[in-house]
Amino acid sequence: MANFTIFNRQQFDGVINNLSISDSLNKDVVYQIYTTANEGIQSLIESGLFPRFGNVNPFEIIYYCVGEYTYTTHGKPAEEIAKMGADEKYITSIASVVSDKYLSLAMFNHSERKLANKFIPPVSSLNLYLNFMLNILSTYQKNDPKQTLITDLLIKSVSISRCILQLITEGYETEAFSNWRTLHECECTLLLLDKYKDPLINRYLIHMQYGIVFKNGDTSDEKGTRIFNDMKEEMRALDLKSKDIKKYIEYGWLYEIPGVKEDEKFKLNFRDGLEKLAELSMYSNRYEMSSEIIHSTPMLIYSNKEYFFFITLLSLYESFFRLEKVFLSLFAKNMSEEQMKRYLDMRSVYYAQLVNIHKREVNSFKQWQANRK
Repeated sequence: MANFTIFNRQQFDGVINNLSISDSLNKDVVYQIYTTANEGIQSLIESGLFPRFGNVNPFEIIYYCVGEYTYTTHGKPAEEIAKMGADEKYITSIASVVSDKYLSLAMFNHSERKLANKFIPPVSSLNLYLNFMLNILSTYQKNDPKQTLITDLLIKSVSISRCILQLITEGYETEAFSNWRTLHECECTLLLLDKYKDPLINRYLIHMQYGIVFKNGDTSDEKGTRIFNDMKEEMRALDLKSKDIKKYIEYGWLYEIPGVKEDEKFKLNFRDGLEKLAELSMYSNRYEMSSEIIHSTPMLIYSNKEYFFFITLLSLYESFFRLEKVFLSLFAKNMSEEQMKRYLDMRSVYYAQLVNIHKREVNSFKQWQANRK
């Protein structure tokens, strides 16, 4: 029999207050929804429809009630919200939705077969490290490309890394691998901008502007026309055609790197341009494989979970080691003494562990491959 706990009004108010929800939330109405939903849930459980149901979580039921109420009342005038709260049909309807969602998702929630969880060291140790980096990066100025491009790219790269870990633990290995493709693109860009500094950063920002003008078709004013004409002049000087405009916007900033204009093998694409210049061509096959997954080829539909678990985890770790090196070189001199001490303390424990985890997972992958032959 399920262990059924219903919070009284004082306990309910305590939960709501801890959620720091807007004062506009009508606690009285939400409490009515909560108690009515509980009556429905209890009735359904006692009917025997859910014989294997475990403990009922009162917090989740409250969260569903708050979510349904705030969504259904959002944007409506106060008078209409008051009428809704006084309508018993509204209370019953929302409570019914809450009980349906709670019971259905508790009992019949689809779950992929998982090869990992958030508690094992390959996931938890890397997640801890990434979280520490994000907490430090969050203290820096951001979202001002002229000043913070490197910081913004690093924050996005670390955030994508955590997203990949979460997808792995939920059993979505191919989806995680397709996200690694994006991480790899960010990483290649970041490594080059960090290596060549301001000249390349400034050129990258110019191409950002080209992209904005091109996407919006904003050549109606004098500035937009000038920017578009500048871009066409640059393309003519490089003997590029109109059909190359999108590729030039995306990769043309790479011409700022010494020697690129003279390199006959350079191409305005990722594989023979950005990735090659970042000296990460060893990942070309993985990148191509990830591209096939993104474009819904049979590789996505009939993918092997174990293979993509290993290939994603190893690729993520290898990206992390390079990102961490950029992070340390760029931000060590700007950290406060306290931040630096905490970071070095954490690094002394976990960096070596992550290196060893990577080695162990490489060996596990090789063993897995050998066993399949």
